Amino acid sequence: MSPLRRQLQSFLHVEPVRPAIGAGLRAALAVGVPMAAAAALHLPAATWVGLAGLFVTLVDRGGPYRDRALAMGATTLLGAVVGLISATHLPAWAAVALTLCWVTACGFARSYGDTPGFMAVVLANYFVVSLSLPAQDFTGALVRSGLFVVGGAWAMLLALLLWPLRPYRPARLSIARCYDVLSERADEVGRWPLEGPASSAFTVPAVPWEPRIRQALETASSVLASTRRSRVGESGRGEHLIVLREGADALVPLLVALTETLEMAPREPRYLALRAEVQRALSELAADTRSIALALEKGEVVQARQVCGPERVRHALEMLEAEAPLPEPARVAYAHAHALLGRLHEYTQVLLDVAARLEEGTPVPEALPLAPRSEDAPSRSLLEPLRENLDSRSVIFRHALRLGVSAALATALVRGLGLDHGYWVIITVIIVLQPYSGLTLQRSLQRVAGTLLGAALAAGLVVLVRDPVVILVAIMVLFAVAMSVQPISLPAFQVLLTPALVLLAELQTGDWDLAGVRIVNTLLGGALALVGARLLWPSPEHLRFPEEVASALRADRDYLRQVVASRSDAEPAVRDARRRMGLALHSAEASFQRMLSEWRGPAQQLEPVMALLTYARRLTSAVTALSSSRRGPGAPDLEPVARYTARVLDELATAVEQRRVPAPLPPEAPPVDTDALSRTQVERVVRQLSVLHRAAERLPSTLLA
Repeated sequence: MSPLRRQLQSFLHVEPVRPAIGAGLRAALAVGVPMAAAAALHLPAATWVGLAGLFVTLVDRGGPYRDRALAMGATTLLGAVVGLISATHLPAWAAVALTLCWVTACGFARSYGDTPGFMAVVLANYFVVSLSLPAQDFTGALVRSGLFVVGGAWAMLLALLLWPLRPYRPARLSIARCYDVLSERADEVGRWPLEGPASSAFTVPAVPWEPRIRQALETASSVLASTRRSRVGESGRGEHLIVLREGADALVPLLVALTETLEMAPREPRYLALRAEVQRALSELAADTRSIALALEKGEVVQARQVCGPERVRHALEMLEAEAPLPEPARVAYAHAHALLGRLHEYTQVLLDVAARLEEGTPVPEALPLAPRSEDAPSRSLLEPLRENLDSRSVIFRHALRLGVSAALATALVRGLGLDHGYWVIITVIIVLQPYSGLTLQRSLQRVAGTLLGAALAAGLVVLVRDPVVILVAIMVLFAVAMSVQPISLPAFQVLLTPALVLLAELQTGDWDLAGVRIVNTLLGGALALVGARLLWPSPEHLRFPEEVASALRADRDYLRQVVASRSDAEPAVRDARRRMGLALHSAEASFQRMLSEWRGPAQQLEPVMALLTYARRLTSAVTALSSSRRGPGAPDLEPVARYTARVLDELATAVEQRRVPAPLPPEAPPVDTDALSRTQVERVVRQLSVLHRAAERLPSTLLA
């Protein structure tokens, strides 16, 4: 696919999510009410309240109320401090130096996560506006800061008080998402073809659901922990949600293991009825997990259902055995599938009971057949993220410097040329520049295209009508629709936000020809951002990708070691290793997506990269299946296999990092004197290793292209 076509697809891409209608209405009221009051009272300075309402509304990214309040409150207070800068009429050199320091500091805020990083972008933009539009004196600056506090408080009132306050709703929705992903996967596996070669159905393609469920579980943990920290001493509903989140985590390895077991089980016509019962049981599992999700999302009462999928599978298996003895591979595989379905059924029945108690508030049962509940992660030092990124090799460190220098250069250019509304140039640089060059190009194209379309829309509106009341209504509508569609399409958000901002500026200044100025300044800012990304400490993704892949391979190695050293897949050490492995694979796949946005060569050259990632995840699934069968003290000793696998994965990880062909595979893996099921699963692990090795052999030519 050509880069231009890829960027066009990115511009037109629509996320399959609901519009944020509530956020849109809050944005319209946050901006429109202060603007209407300012117009009615003939107070031009009060329009800063509307601007503050917009900025503070933008940093409301959803999630726990505590986190939202902290983000919006911090933005309000810091915005008031930034507003005092407007009292200083700085010379050009001082403005450039101050911009360099402030915007660089804002760039480092990404160390603390996406929301603090976005807050910093908003504050950097407000800093640029304040510096470019100074107040007449210190009193004027104090008034502006006070108005910003009023606007921020108004936005917080709308977001946190006037809308229904349900403290646990963000946590409930995030956990419900976990069960939605589980039900989608169970449905998908339940629709696999009953006959025919397995490869056509599911062996080669990457499995997209596993990174989605890992991300959903991590989000749920974060949201739930934050919610519970803000409600110290409360234990009722929070305990129910902890069990439901941990239950979703416990279902994941069982579903992965069942998928692997069905893949290796025979598929001859003789087993057609048996496979049909297995897949029917999976459909029942999907219905149960969907019921849990609905109970979390909408508070629906969970109705107990008579589910007997595992019993039907056992009966079908006994009927086959009665007709004629089954070959050992088939008997072992389908018996294990029945055992996994039994555990899945047992877990879901318990989770349905907990979900039914959620609205009633009755205590959680004491004895649960689930994994032990995990404790909240210990809080980190406030300075620890900064210390981790104060390194010239850090992506955030380079991005912060690149952002500060580019913004300072844009400030110098604007001051030197005396550009009208030149702060739009600097704001474009700050918004467009991303830590990764591919994302910078994508964001630049989106902003330029969005500005062109949005400015044309603003110009058309101005031609049709110049009544301030109608213009104000149009601004409110545009803000409402823009914020509503932001989760669905960032380019659409940009297209709608541009005319709203242009009309807002025109309404304040009375200059009805600013659309063209906005276009020119945006083009200039986008060009400066691209030059900065190209020349200032560039860090192309293909240089980081090998390290991400190596980390994923080593996480696979550690996961297998922990599985072999443990006696149950429910042990905390196994769960922690599985989590670290999932995060490492997710990080490697995200790196590949960023590399794809930068790729200029033929798509065929990326085939070894995709194969490596696909089979790294396939190896993980095989290890998870092996883990699910190791229960009790009689589990076979697989230490020789673990040593062999660790040796191969260590060599592959080192070869990928060094961009060289890996050494040949060691002699054949040692035979395993164990039961047929474990022997089959070990053979599957070794087979995935050989495929990984072949992919790694073809990788250097791609990385050096």
